[in-house]
Amino acid sequence: MKLRFFLITCIFILLAACGNSSDSESGRKPVYVKPSFDYKGKFRKGHVRMPVSTKKNAIKSQNRSRYYYQTRGKYRRKKN
Repeated sequence: MKLRFFLITCIFILLAACGNSSDSESGRKPVYVKPSFDYKGKFRKGHVRMPVSTKKNAIKSQNRSRYYYQTRGKYRRKKN
């Protein structure tokens, strides 16, 4: 009886460990980009680069957001 309980417990522990490994295997983690100078000598502050999205509609959302901020609000380029 104790052996059966031990085997069932081991199976559950292994399944739990394997189930959570999808995030760690993909390597999708935020990366810190160090401060640096560009080729013109301008200083770039350090920042955190977020991982690429794996959502199905990520590209569509990015394009929609880019269109919105280019055509509306304070980020719009003023016509001379």
